[in-house]
Amino acid sequence: MNISSMVEEHARRNPGWDAVVSEDLTLSWEEFNKCINRLGNALRNLGIKKGDRVALYLPNSPEYLISYFAIARIGAVAVPFNIMYKSAEITYIINNSGADVLIAAAKEARDNVLSIREQFTTLKHVIVTGEEAVEGAHVFSRLLDSEDDTLEITDCLPDDPVTIMYTSGTTGVPKGAVLTHYNFWEQADLNGCYVLHINDQDRILTGAPFCHIFFITTVLGPVFKGAAVVTMPRFYPEKALELISKFKVTHFCGVPTMYIYMLQHYQENREKYDLSHWRFAQSAGSAMPAENIIQIEANFGVGYCECYGATETSAACSYERLGHRKPGSIGLPAHTWQVRIVDDENREVPTGEVGEITLKGPGIFKEYWQMPEATSAAFTDGWFHTGDLARRDEDGYIFIVDRKKDLIICGGYNIYPREIEELLFTHPAVLEAAVIGIPDKAKGEIPKAFVVLKPGKSTSSEEMISFCKERLAAYKVPRIIEFCEELPKSATGKILKRKL
Repeated sequence: MNISSMVEEHARRNPGWDAVVSEDLTLSWEEFNKCINRLGNALRNLGIKKGDRVALYLPNSPEYLISYFAIARIGAVAVPFNIMYKSAEITYIINNSGADVLIAAAKEARDNVLSIREQFTTLKHVIVTGEEAVEGAHVFSRLLDSEDDTLEITDCLPDDPVTIMYTSGTTGVPKGAVLTHYNFWEQADLNGCYVLHINDQDRILTGAPFCHIFFITTVLGPVFKGAAVVTMPRFYPEKALELISKFKVTHFCGVPTMYIYMLQHYQENREKYDLSHWRFAQSAGSAMPAENIIQIEANFGVGYCECYGATETSAACSYERLGHRKPGSIGLPAHTWQVRIVDDENREVPTGEVGEITLKGPGIFKEYWQMPEATSAAFTDGWFHTGDLARRDEDGYIFIVDRKKDLIICGGYNIYPREIEELLFTHPAVLEAAVIGIPDKAKGEIPKAFVVLKPGKSTSSEEMISFCKERLAAYKVPRIIEFCEELPKSATGKILKRKL
């Protein structure tokens, strides 16, 4: 088993069809496969063997995709991280994973890696893309030009690692989730065939970075089915809409923040874009406000699907079935997954009651890299604890209530910030909103809302609080409204409540 064999199969079956599309380069399946072979040979000549780690510090690009599949093809382990990371984050991940090689964008490598190379304890080689030469590094394009384009795929066991993907570290140092060829193969099948309804004539674009677990949905699912992947180095709403128009994209995948800004831009510049080929909008990463789903379908003329998963689950384990949406739901569990919603004693809660989501399925990670205690703590009797609170309705549909750690307890009452956020999004002046609990001597915690207003709109904290009082129980109403120009977000667009 080896996930790179997906590419080789399409190169045999449809060699001239588009596989990878960017503004600067288009690769057919045959060309893509040969580039993978060339880089695989180059990595072997640099001493990389099965099980060795190769780090990726690249934007979404053809070079990223070539690198990822080349690493997999020789049985090595990809260690991707975000192109926005700086020296401290990079040093931790490279040293913790024990990476031997780093493939990086030239500017970022020069600024954040090569200047402190002595801090990397295992790093032997740096390969750069985007420039002809950088002192102390190999040049990606030259390596490809100098190598043979045939290479036998390394056979891997289903349990062999294909990647170490680091979590965001919101509750401590980042943990490296070890994911296997079996995890990725099964989840590519699920995402390509069941979630996305994609075929080998489709084209998919994502605004999410390839270093995120979203990679399985946005790249591996399409590659499994033979669809073309359109690359965009960094998300901008106008660029996403431009590429959807230019390359006749059929599927776009993103996090809720991306859709919010795409909607805003499109409504102001509707005449600039031809979205007639776009038919499927998929979202994950955080909850999409129900009001925005209506706007997405109405403005873009697409079907909408929301998925639920995590790094440790290899992306989606629950998803909405296209055309069978329940507003606010993450849909039904995938046919290959088991989902239990449990209380603090790990007893399954009755239908309609709130508990923590626990999971079993083919995407469950193998372990946290070199963290056996953390691995053990994440499971109870083989069930992975997600830390997400949810309820299930009488039809089996799952509704995320909130993160367990985000729960606000106000005077003995449980308050789920997402419920308040959903309401705030229905206010005509609100572009984005986030709610947290802040300390209160009398009640323990009280809710506070952070709000970003739409351009040209205005309101007051008094009006916003009054708006909430008319629609929420008194204990749920935010006591404080703080207006912001923007909310702090992670590299993948998630709102960082810990910073708020």
